[in-house]
Amino acid sequence: MRKATNEHISAPMSRIVNIFLCCFLVIPAAARADDLLGQTIKGFRYPAYDEQGQLKMELSGDTARILPDNLIQIGNLRMTFYEEGKTVMRVATPSCVYDREKQTAVSTSDVRVTRAEIIISGQGFDWNEKDKLVRIKNNSRVILQKKQPQPYLSLEAGEDFNIPEADTNNTVITAKRLAFDQKKSTAVFEGKVVVADPDLKIESDRLTVSFSNDKKVELIEAEGNVVITRDTIKAVARKASYAIAEGKVTLAGNPCVNRQKDYLAADTIVLWRDSNRILCEPQAHLIIHSEQDAAGPFKNN
Repeated sequence: MRKATNEHISAPMSRIVNIFLCCFLVIPAAARADDLLGQTIKGFRYPAYDEQGQLKMELSGDTARILPDNLIQIGNLRMTFYEEGKTVMRVATPSCVYDREKQTAVSTSDVRVTRAEIIISGQGFDWNEKDKLVRIKNNSRVILQKKQPQPYLSLEAGEDFNIPEADTNNTVITAKRLAFDQKKSTAVFEGKVVVADPDLKIESDRLTVSFSNDKKVELIEAEGNVVITRDTIKAVARKASYAIAEGKVTLAGNPCVNRQKDYLAADTIVLWRDSNRILCEPQAHLIIHSEQDAAGPFKNN
């Protein structure tokens, strides 16, 4: 059987190749043919539909090499996800291995994920269709877009997968690892997490970002060695939550706030992003070493 390397593939032949790949991807594992192993198909797309016949996902790539154990090595992969006929997310990577039986994809290459409200980059990822979960394994970097985003990004072959420098109006999150859950609309960051917001900076061991139904960032929750910096104020706690719409940061777990030499501690401390107001409750403890009046930004309400 002639191998389908196809250096010069015609348009009709390309459609045949797409049909062939779709059939190969969906046949039962026991029915796979040994003589397909090692073949390479160039230029393909594979659509997947839900039970109602609506398009839910599409895989495409420059090359697809058939490997043993139901695996396919895909070059320049593009994964596009749909909801109610509209594009909701895209994943792009130069190389990955797709398991057609488990419906998973794994890569050690650079990756970029784009949605209306979020842009993600990193090195190495895995994706699971059943759980709707995307994990970035190393050097995760995320831009939470506040302005109207550009149309969904698509990468041409050879294009840089790193995210360009962010607009100063956006929030940028960096971490070692990231798990993005499409079902729960959450992103969980782990390992040296840093949130760089135009108004403040948050550092922690773990961070969870929750999105609203309209795909906007609703809540940021930090855990473990939390440090928040805003202008001359530095806050430390075991846990913190940041309500984006309200601009409210709530600290818990032995929280304390320092402003130069001034020190404030309480069971719970609440700070507002757009003002100098700080609320402490209960049992607030305040030490002022400066000549400033206590009714300033360390006011106990």
